[in-house]
Amino acid sequence: MRHIGMLLLFFSVIFIAACGGNNSSDVGSKEAEELEQSEGIPTLITLSCNQAHFSKTCRDVEFDRADEIQIVTEAIFSAERMQGMLDYSAEYTMNITYTDGSVTRYDLSLGTDPKSQGLLVNQKDTTTGYTIPLENANQLRQVIQRRTD
Repeated sequence: MRHIGMLLLFFSVIFIAACGGNNSSDVGSKEAEELEQSEGIPTLITLSCNQAHFSKTCRDVEFDRADEIQIVTEAIFSAERMQGMLDYSAEYTMNITYTDGSVTRYDLSLGTDPKSQGLLVNQKDTTTGYTIPLENANQLRQVIQRRTD
């Protein structure tokens, strides 16, 4: 839980900086620097299919381009915590590799229905799920589709 919160905070800082924002009152520069040093910047995101459950539509995907990594990270920091206990089956295992070599692992489910939100679960805490908003889930579906066509 702590890890996903830090990850969400980091990507929020990156997003604000990328948009030209210069409001250091949201997150102090010291905290942002510490977070960047502890996590690094994502350099590679891989999605590995859970073939047992989703063999028809699922394909392994790697994202190494900055624009694709940004789409994935925006989906992560836009995710909202779900209430209650989870009973789910993951479509993908998502590994995020940072510049410092560390890796964060998530379970990710998107499906193919453009009217469905996504599900994100940090593998360090599989009892807590996060919903990925519809717009972000559809952007993820599109970038995955581009890579698998």
